[in-house]
Amino acid sequence: MKIHTLFTAIFLLFIVTSCYKDKGNYDYKEMNDIEVTVKVEDEYGTYALGDIVTSTPELTFALGQENTNLEYEWSFAGKVISHTRNLEWVADTIASSKALQLAVLDKGTGVTYFGHTYISVSSKYATDGWVVLSEKDGNSTLAFLSHRNGFNPPTGVVRDVYQMINGHPMGTGPMSVYPHWTSQWDPEEEASWLWIAQKGGQGALEVSGSSYQQKVTLSQMFLDQAYPEGFTPAAVMDLQILSLAIGEDGTIYTRVKETNKLFNTGRFIDRPLTSDAKGEVKVDGSMIAYVRFDYHGGLLCYDKNTSQYLHIGDYVDYDSGETRVGKVLPLKVDEGDYKEGDARLNNMRDYKVHFIGAAAEGANYDMPYMAVIEDQMGKFYLQRFTVDWYDGKMKEIPTKFESQEEMPSLGSVINGSSKNCFTLCRYQKEAPYMFISKDNMLYLYYMTSGKLYPCAQFESTITSMDVNTYNNRNLAVGLENGDIIILKGIRSADGEPNLDRYVINGGNIIQVTDAKNDFVLFHEKDFGRVVQIFYKWNQQWNEYFY
Repeated sequence: MKIHTLFTAIFLLFIVTSCYKDKGNYDYKEMNDIEVTVKVEDEYGTYALGDIVTSTPELTFALGQENTNLEYEWSFAGKVISHTRNLEWVADTIASSKALQLAVLDKGTGVTYFGHTYISVSSKYATDGWVVLSEKDGNSTLAFLSHRNGFNPPTGVVRDVYQMINGHPMGTGPMSVYPHWTSQWDPEEEASWLWIAQKGGQGALEVSGSSYQQKVTLSQMFLDQAYPEGFTPAAVMDLQILSLAIGEDGTIYTRVKETNKLFNTGRFIDRPLTSDAKGEVKVDGSMIAYVRFDYHGGLLCYDKNTSQYLHIGDYVDYDSGETRVGKVLPLKVDEGDYKEGDARLNNMRDYKVHFIGAAAEGANYDMPYMAVIEDQMGKFYLQRFTVDWYDGKMKEIPTKFESQEEMPSLGSVINGSSKNCFTLCRYQKEAPYMFISKDNMLYLYYMTSGKLYPCAQFESTITSMDVNTYNNRNLAVGLENGDIIILKGIRSADGEPNLDRYVINGGNIIQVTDAKNDFVLFHEKDFGRVVQIFYKWNQQWNEYFY
């Protein structure tokens, strides 16, 4: 009976469905689809907290007729930030390489269309710019000038940033500030930190480059968590694996980090760095050619204790992970490179070295250096030599001695009683200059002609200088009276102020006062006596030359 009933039901269902006729009553409507293209004004899509992110999206309609019945929703890193068509958003969310997305809803059809681009928003401190270490009202102070473009003035100036963030003064007796660079691969933090050396307060300390919160003090990084007897910190320099703590007397203490991906691993040992086999002759680290390149395998210093240039090794084999660091190696020069009367790099006893700096990268990872030296007769010379890359196995570093050229007129600038500062344009091919100061006067040494030119006059003594990396377009100058000036014109576009035309060819001197000046990109006061100013890249190990 059940089988008969089931058969009857199936048969009736078949009859009903076979009687239905499809009359084709469909209403087809062509969709006015939208292609959404999102672009931002910043070419690289990198912003700091507080920056204004703007975008005028391009909407392309399939039927060529713009639809006005639309709703908009902007989001960044999954957070809704706006409901307007054109975006003007004050960046308030830190994220790296996340989608800035626009969703466009067609309210007539209920269909949503999407477009996006990728941007990064970092701390307002985690960006390129100038770091200024000063002494104001007896205290060490730190300032940061955000400056990513060599053509425009800094976009933000934060004074006394350490005290503002940490709630107390940093210390007293400021000596130096150097970056602790991040690794390019999965860094602990995506901003280089800063080592500040000072005599008073907590002594040398390290702060985060993105928050400026204090992280560690140098003393706690020694084995006994205290400075060696008689040590007063003058500078702390971090390489890939090797760290150098340099005393006021030039003594160097070292540590070997476990990895370049973590900032503070390992401890400083209490034994000074030495250059001899017995470990008795200390290396003097008061004159180091500090460069921001990791590929050279270390740093070059002029060792006053042995009157020669030495290479401090920092070798990392990225394939095996093997490290060979902390070795102090002499330079090996072919005697045939020298001319009669040239100073030997391994015997500078009859000369005084005033400055040693590195230029741009050479071929095959070698490094060109330039030094200003003075003989016993008071004559000044420019030494040029190129040091090979340290491969971790050498006992001496092959070095090509290029030349020793007299620097006429320099005796009136470096006279033993005046305050002198030096900085070398690292991009020598396009900017063949060395800047030398005497009190409040800035001079330009033109490498091409070997001549010294008066360049600019300031209202106070120059205490620090540095050239930035963006094509070496800017020179930042810190003064004893607390002024910070950024000059332009080192390299410039057509029609822009140009040092070649104005100073070298025209014989003019730039007068830097409160009055407006075509060569002055930035001028602000009251930073305190400037101890050091340098250009800080956000996170790169290498400075790229472009």
